[in-house]
Amino acid sequence: MDWVIFFLVISIITITVPPLIMRLQREKILKGETSNDEKMYKGTKLMLLCIILAIGLYFPPVIGLGILDKVMEPLAEHISSPFLGALIFMGVFITPLLISIMLTILVASKIEVEVKGLNIKTWETVKGILKAFAFLLLPGIVWLGIYLNLPEKIRNSTLASFGVFVIYILSFFALSPYLTRFFGKPRQVPEPLRTELLKFCESLGFKVRDIRVTGKKEYKIANAGVTGILPWARYIFITEYMLETFEPEEIKAVIAHEIGHIKGRHLWINALIAIGWFGFWMGIVFALIKLGVDILSPVVFFGVFFSAYIIYFVVIQGKISLRNEFKADEFAAKVIGKETVIKTLEKLAEVNLTPKKTGKWFGFLSFHPSIEERIRHLEEVAE
Repeated sequence: MDWVIFFLVISIITITVPPLIMRLQREKILKGETSNDEKMYKGTKLMLLCIILAIGLYFPPVIGLGILDKVMEPLAEHISSPFLGALIFMGVFITPLLISIMLTILVASKIEVEVKGLNIKTWETVKGILKAFAFLLLPGIVWLGIYLNLPEKIRNSTLASFGVFVIYILSFFALSPYLTRFFGKPRQVPEPLRTELLKFCESLGFKVRDIRVTGKKEYKIANAGVTGILPWARYIFITEYMLETFEPEEIKAVIAHEIGHIKGRHLWINALIAIGWFGFWMGIVFALIKLGVDILSPVVFFGVFFSAYIIYFVVIQGKISLRNEFKADEFAAKVIGKETVIKTLEKLAEVNLTPKKTGKWFGFLSFHPSIEERIRHLEEVAE
């Protein structure tokens, strides 16, 4: 079975090469005579490039050599459950790539550990990586199980399938606070700061279920986020390191930024972007079918899938996300003052060891403009 040998070779190359490159370059980065924030930035850039390399090493040959068909044939013959067959197929198909990405992230994390002087054991990092992947993958697996057990009439209808996908996306955005609570085990903000922050939210007409603390201060990551498209199930999460290192007014500036996302309906926009991708992809599929292209060919199917994904999410969502960050900063500056927001942004760069100036492509992939761009934007537009 030559295809098995090819698949094993491709898998081994995918699993080993990107993490190995990351490891070799990591030592050069750490030994380089640059600032700590530049080392962190270079490490993150290299990690993203290695992940892209892993995708490039794996998908083109696996799809191009017809290995997908070879994997699906025995599953179709011997497994009657569509859900079980799908799980096994996904396990066989994406496991090598997932392992490569996880190893690359693990190797890259050593830069942060070294530069920040963190006292974190390897198994803690591994556990954090696994939790992040579980947060992203488990909802999709649950949705797939529900979808494959729906009546065939629904699954064969494009419109009905689109409706099921819409329900999944909206459910994910609505339930994401509870997923964050489940995986992150957040704690309450200590009093009297909690009451002060909740009153601040109320003064801005913002409904929030609670403000919770997540992470450990030993990780030295200052960050915050808002989740939940439903007001009664909405949470703001801030990291413990931010709680320890930022003044109350600075924390309010960060929270005001997150409230700006809600006021601008940015979570709903992100949900609509995810829903729109399905329509965008299906539109390309129908156009190709009209042109007589064999869309069921793995090369064509996955080529269209990934092309649509890259164009839609990286380009379109990247541009919209950058715009939303600027708008959220504008809202924060309006309610708490431009100088306070700028000071807070500068402190975020300082404590997270993030360069104020980063590349445009890095901003698109991270969905965040650089601190320098955000500050310049505030100086230009904020009163």
